[in-house]
Amino acid sequence: MKILIKLMIVDDEAIFRDYLCTLLPWDEYGMKITIVAKNGKDALVQAEAAIPHIALIDINMPFMDGLQLSEELKKLSPDIGIVLVTGHNEFEYARKALKLGVQDYILKPFSKEELLLTLLNIQENMLKVQEDKETHQASKMMMREVYLNRLVNGELEDSEDKLMEQLRDLGYAPMSGMFQVAVIEIDNMNARWRHISDRELWKFAVTNILSETLDIPGNHIVFNGSEGRIVCIYEVGDHGVQGFSGAAGQAVSPSPPLAAYVEGCKQLKFLIRKYLKFTVTIGVGRIHSGYAQIKQSYQEALLALQNKFVVGQDQVIDYGTQAAITGKTAGGFLAPHMSESLLVGMRSGDWDSVKRQLEDIFDGLEQERMPIDYVFVICMSLVSLCLSCVSENGHPIEDCFGEDFYPYSEIVTKPTIEEAGTWLIHLFNKANRYTQLHKKTKSGKIAETAKAWIDQHYTDPELKVEQIAQSVFINPSYLRAIFKKMNGMTVTDYILQKRMQHAKSLLSASKPLRLADIAEAIGYHDPAYFSRAFKKYYGYSPSEFENLPRA
Repeated sequence: MKILIKLMIVDDEAIFRDYLCTLLPWDEYGMKITIVAKNGKDALVQAEAAIPHIALIDINMPFMDGLQLSEELKKLSPDIGIVLVTGHNEFEYARKALKLGVQDYILKPFSKEELLLTLLNIQENMLKVQEDKETHQASKMMMREVYLNRLVNGELEDSEDKLMEQLRDLGYAPMSGMFQVAVIEIDNMNARWRHISDRELWKFAVTNILSETLDIPGNHIVFNGSEGRIVCIYEVGDHGVQGFSGAAGQAVSPSPPLAAYVEGCKQLKFLIRKYLKFTVTIGVGRIHSGYAQIKQSYQEALLALQNKFVVGQDQVIDYGTQAAITGKTAGGFLAPHMSESLLVGMRSGDWDSVKRQLEDIFDGLEQERMPIDYVFVICMSLVSLCLSCVSENGHPIEDCFGEDFYPYSEIVTKPTIEEAGTWLIHLFNKANRYTQLHKKTKSGKIAETAKAWIDQHYTDPELKVEQIAQSVFINPSYLRAIFKKMNGMTVTDYILQKRMQHAKSLLSASKPLRLADIAEAIGYHDPAYFSRAFKKYYGYSPSEFENLPRA
């Protein structure tokens, strides 16, 4: 971001001060005169109140000369740019000025072009230094997030001591070694804000409230996780370890610090709804001992968060409490690989595969003689998955299951595992038939054909919605409407998604192409425009992506 350069003018002659103030249209060059002083002492007092970026100083002044003032200003702010104005063309003055860190000096009389060139050179250097600092800071933040995401995903194979030192390098002094992870998800974030910049702004607002709300003693490591979520790793303060049990790598039993953290999350949820006017759902894992077990608490928080479709949004879902329902350490939640496999079967319309997987799940529950409470929570996870298959394509739940559909009431009436399984299989079958029927509509076929046409032609720089509409024999407005309804995004957004995904794969290749070649390969004439589009889409530039560490 370009800054407005603040100028200070110091000269003991009023006429010369006025002359400098009116010599140039300063604002047109990104500058503003903020301090005008008649001597060095007066200038120093004003500078202490509001430090300028550049000081234009006369050498010969009463009370404190220009060299003395330069020395004091450099003590006050080493980055300040100083230009001395003098009538002395002597080596000794120049030597002293350079020793003090003065950027330049000009001799009286001088032209306004000479003064302007001097100031613009300093301005350019300052802006470059600022840009380098911002780039360095952004790079540090990106590397921090990459590292922390690898930590919670269990991708680091370092020792406990090494992990502790790496977190210390990030500014977190080691405490108890007891960790608990919370994952925060803004409800309906993608539907609420289309642009990534808007989403990042509101996530930043959530992070600020989190930092001010969770005042429980300990380390709070907050960062952006995957899929637009915010992750908080909480390390219990040393004073709070009493009452915890369990060797490193084991979950510890819930106790007051755990309850305090969950209550803090509930307060955070309340404040976000009150001040930001939207809701969040928070999944909270259990406390585990050891740095390597941060992953376990994170996975538990994600599993807890999966249940928000059933229990509702604007909730704090505590994995420990959910697990206590059944008395099982992993109870009540469907394993991620099972969920993914069922989703694939439902989306592809492979009913035989879906039915077989559901039967296997319930056969396993029967063989292990699980109590109905445990089956109830598993069923609610399956209901959540089933409903998401219907709603992910924009179809109302009541269209499929009717206005009087209350899955909670239905499940609690089932006295046996077999009856619960039969009811769930019927529910999935109904959802499968509904989704397949709606996929066969004319609008759906048109949208699918348009999507396939884009997949073949998105590398064309001249690709327009009008061309796509012409290929499926409808007008552009109608295409825009049905494409968004069937695919959940606009035609333009889908073209951008395809191009960015292709660009990312090319950048990840063992022998990456030149930026210009990548831009041309995915449908852009201008490499600079492609670079801006890539950064806006992913949050980092192509060159920054290439420098990211690979897992």
